[in-house]
Amino acid sequence: MTNYRGNFLYGFIACGPYEVLPEWVFDKVFCPSVETDPITGEVKVAQVGLRRVESSLIQGGYKREDVFLAHPEMLHKSIGPDTKVVGINVMDPLGMAPVTTTMSPEKLSYVAMKFKKMCANIIQLKKKYDFKVVVGGNGAWELAKSDRMKIHGLDTVVVGEADELAVDLFQDLEKGDAPELMHCFVRNLENIPIIEGPTINSLIEAMRGCGRGCDFCDVNKRSKKDLPIERLQHEAKINLDYGFDSIWLHSDEMLLYGCDNRDFVPNRDAITDLWKGLKGLGANFVGTTHMTFSAVAADPTLMQQISHINQQDQTGRWLATNLGIETVAPAMVKKHLGVKTKPFAPEEWGSVVREGAKILNDNHWFPAATIIIGWPDETPDDIQYTIDMMSDFREMDFRGLVAPLLYQDFSEKNSMHFGNLNEAQFT
Repeated sequence: MTNYRGNFLYGFIACGPYEVLPEWVFDKVFCPSVETDPITGEVKVAQVGLRRVESSLIQGGYKREDVFLAHPEMLHKSIGPDTKVVGINVMDPLGMAPVTTTMSPEKLSYVAMKFKKMCANIIQLKKKYDFKVVVGGNGAWELAKSDRMKIHGLDTVVVGEADELAVDLFQDLEKGDAPELMHCFVRNLENIPIIEGPTINSLIEAMRGCGRGCDFCDVNKRSKKDLPIERLQHEAKINLDYGFDSIWLHSDEMLLYGCDNRDFVPNRDAITDLWKGLKGLGANFVGTTHMTFSAVAADPTLMQQISHINQQDQTGRWLATNLGIETVAPAMVKKHLGVKTKPFAPEEWGSVVREGAKILNDNHWFPAATIIIGWPDETPDDIQYTIDMMSDFREMDFRGLVAPLLYQDFSEKNSMHFGNLNEAQFT
């Protein structure tokens, strides 16, 4: 459990092969531990997903002293005879997600190694103390098979959002009545609990879902929900009071915050009000994890105003954010990207990406972009569009990162590996 030295991009190092980087370098240089009680193993900072479950349990009737957030490498200090349920939050436990399969083809990744090591410890502790183990988080789908659950000592896997069901689930686990696999989604925004402690890198959840409709994306299964500014200010203050000096907003499409029009034109007032409301709490800056090139290009003034609120134009500070290009071939865009290009037409996507990249760079934003390689239905002509775009990036002195990711549709059968890329895709 780490703050990645304040740089989320260091998290991608965990997607690389374990054999390449000595573990002490990984642990000490790139991913040092969060502040932890050396006697009890209790962490002072945790993933926002764990904080949500923690709040659900406490607000649902569990006593504060009965809910404990433990460091995954100090479980022997945290688990004992009174432990009834151990809950695990996972992002990519088996190394099957696109970034990991691309960076560690057919090799054991750091993220998978760390998960296996933790589960081995849990299995031994489980034999001694006889508790139940439940797993959730964005990577839970990788474990949703009986054989994988058995190997890793898991009793229940939750795919989706457990906010509304956490209390009932933990009570069922205590009684031994919980199902092996659960799929659940939050129906009511009001049922998403407010966090009660600081989060990794001061990351708070501004939105859920996206609404863009890309057919390869798991996020698309969730409807877009915007969390109100008042609760975001409350959660931001918890992190600032802990000692963080900035706020990071998690969203799958931040520039659609407050947007309720079908044209997907950003709601400039809602977004700038949010940035001002959080920056005004004393944060050095407010960053965000994800946005789209189409939203950036739809309102160039918006990025200028966000950067001005952050004082990036005065300090020269650059902030990184993630954006998906995926493909710029018109036929592929129409088929797979849903309404990702709106308010622009699918045929304009290549131009929109180029213009969006320029707008971001002009306003001190560093795009960490992705392209998908290995689409099952991609032709050499489709691939050439992406190659041409990369050439244009070089000519325009683009300041950013474009990471190729192997096609992944959340099923091993249809997902791509380096061994079955054709010549054009490999190029």
